[in-house]
Amino acid sequence: MASQTPDPADAPAAGRCPFTDPSSLFADLAAARDRPGLERGEALHGRYVVSRYDEVVEALRRPDVFSSKPTVPDMPPPWRHRFEDRVPGRGTLLGHDNPTHDRLRGAVNSFFVPRELARFEPWIEEAAHRQVDEFADRGATDLKSSFGLPLALKVIARIVGLDTSRAEWIGLALSFFAGPRDTNFPGVGPDEKADALLDLHDYVLSVMAERREERRDDLISHVWNVRDSGEAEMTDFEMLSLFPGLMLAGHETSSNLICMGTAHLLSRPGAWEAAQHDDASRGRALEELFRYESAITGMPRLVTEDTVLGGTPLRAGDEVFLAYASASRDAAYFDAPDALRPDRRFEQPHLGFGQGIHACLGAPLARLLLRTELRVLHERLPGLRLDLPDGKVPYTAVSEGRGVAALPIAWDPAPARTPRPPTPSRARTSDIPARITARTTLTPDVVEFELAPAEGTFPSWQPGAHIDVRLAPGLTRQYSLCGDPADQERWRIAVRRDKDGRGGSLHAHELLRSGDPVVLRGPRNNFALADAPGYLFVAGGIGVTPFLPMVAEAARRGVPWRLVLLGRCLDTMPYAAGLSRAHPDAVTLWPSAERGRIDLGDLLAATPSDTAAYCCGPEELLADLEERCLDQGRVLRTERFAPRPRTGDTADGDFEVTLAGSGRTVQVRADESVLDAVNRAGADVLSTCREGTCGSCEVRVLAGTPDHRDSVLSAQERAAGEYMMTCVSRALSPSLTLDL
Repeated sequence: MASQTPDPADAPAAGRCPFTDPSSLFADLAAARDRPGLERGEALHGRYVVSRYDEVVEALRRPDVFSSKPTVPDMPPPWRHRFEDRVPGRGTLLGHDNPTHDRLRGAVNSFFVPRELARFEPWIEEAAHRQVDEFADRGATDLKSSFGLPLALKVIARIVGLDTSRAEWIGLALSFFAGPRDTNFPGVGPDEKADALLDLHDYVLSVMAERREERRDDLISHVWNVRDSGEAEMTDFEMLSLFPGLMLAGHETSSNLICMGTAHLLSRPGAWEAAQHDDASRGRALEELFRYESAITGMPRLVTEDTVLGGTPLRAGDEVFLAYASASRDAAYFDAPDALRPDRRFEQPHLGFGQGIHACLGAPLARLLLRTELRVLHERLPGLRLDLPDGKVPYTAVSEGRGVAALPIAWDPAPARTPRPPTPSRARTSDIPARITARTTLTPDVVEFELAPAEGTFPSWQPGAHIDVRLAPGLTRQYSLCGDPADQERWRIAVRRDKDGRGGSLHAHELLRSGDPVVLRGPRNNFALADAPGYLFVAGGIGVTPFLPMVAEAARRGVPWRLVLLGRCLDTMPYAAGLSRAHPDAVTLWPSAERGRIDLGDLLAATPSDTAAYCCGPEELLADLEERCLDQGRVLRTERFAPRPRTGDTADGDFEVTLAGSGRTVQVRADESVLDAVNRAGADVLSTCREGTCGSCEVRVLAGTPDHRDSVLSAQERAAGEYMMTCVSRALSPSLTLDL
């Protein structure tokens, strides 16, 4: 059996400086937890070491008092002038406090939501197989240098949008920041690494310039998209700072995690196979491995004002070291904390990826990569075992990161794998160049645009779908498709002039003409037409557009339907005359100037209870109809293009959550999160930041209306209400049903 970290009960050697020896680090941390107050760790730059779970979390929850500035130290004088205006000084999100941190992180949060990252899994799996192909017939290798490190670099390069064939060079450039601790590129001096780092930033800038004009499915394109839409504000230099910092943080931690995790599983009889039953068992084992020994020992913080932590008075200017690795083994929060239990439940969150606003942005990607790596290693390397002559894993020096210099492994060589053709990523729909082929004025305030692809045909779509239209740089808006889904040569949208809006509709009305180019994305559908014995469609003004293909589809299915079109007067109601002529028995026009306000209660009372109800229109109409449907026990499907306004009277009260898989109902108290409540019931929902910024705890909502409080979901995703972040979001309805 390989020797891993010693039992923390073993006392440190007398007279030895604590926190210096990687082989006894956990023993030192355990001893610190048992002593009152905070003590300084000379090996950690003389900072106060915060070792207990509740105290680490307290500091993470007070980022205004515990600044992350020392996480990224100032560049030393020999390099400061050389890097000026070419390498951002605060070259990672960890180096920024608020408000800058949240402003920059908001541009990338939604990219790392697990359901979005899932599209990359086929590519990652094939890349892992190709990496193993290089050594599978040898029977032995160093897992870090031949698998963990090169694969992590290729994956993060692909995610960002860089050339994966340059991954090794990217790793060399980033190793500049490791300084003398670097063991991955021995023999390469700091000057050579500095040159590579400057070249890397120039290369990233060149890719940014390319993606500004030609978007692809990568992080750089994503940031341009959110900048263009007005959802994020930053300079080009700030944008540059995001990518090398992310790659630096991601590749080394991921390579260390796969090595340390593999070592722990292989050194315990039966643990490797027990963790490899399926992806669910691999996921559970990984969470325990992250808790047991993360690739992050901890992070420094600067005290900005006099305070007290752990009973120790701290002065402004003091620095503390938040020992995540210690907190995740605190017996006050974890049962048998020094035992590795791959089937441990997730009721208490570990700190393997930190917590709070600076929680690891790439945690969802790390989980995906490591789960895939475990699966491929298990499939390709039969009889896998550690190959350590002295039985000891060689750990690197104690620092903010926890890692190994190498991990020798051996296996029983198997017949060569038959190469598979490269597997494409399940990519999201990319930019679609198009042009306006017709412009028609429908009412004084509504214009219809007909769009044609610049080449080829449009993607297929179903009634209820909408698209993003990039009207101009920084001006992207969403519009429902209102034409024929069978026509892939033409799309139609309608735009209502909104003089009090954000400028998109005014631009479309005043500047767009037939022949003008536009860029489209999509289609996406949060408003699909479900199977039902009948349909009630309620539209307010321009909200009629998604219903045009819906009524055609309902008629095609031979299902009864009724459309109620509301507006101020007939000449302001687009498509009203045509719909009324084509379907006189199914369409009701309700101009309020002539008929007064419609009684929605009477409308619902005259509608069979098994009829599927849909509504699109202004918020006042949506909210009114939602309330009436709730009173009658009906489900109302809505389409919004702005988040539902929060209401103060329901935001923080108790409510119920039903777990759809088991049918169990859980009470969520006003003083707890949905995440804690469902995990108490055994749901095992993953989490990292617990502040609505990382997307790890996202869950699909099957019924009810969530009160979104995250910074991950887009406006239309919040409006659709299909997903929620359980760590911070609550309920606007008395209950929610979650896909758990």
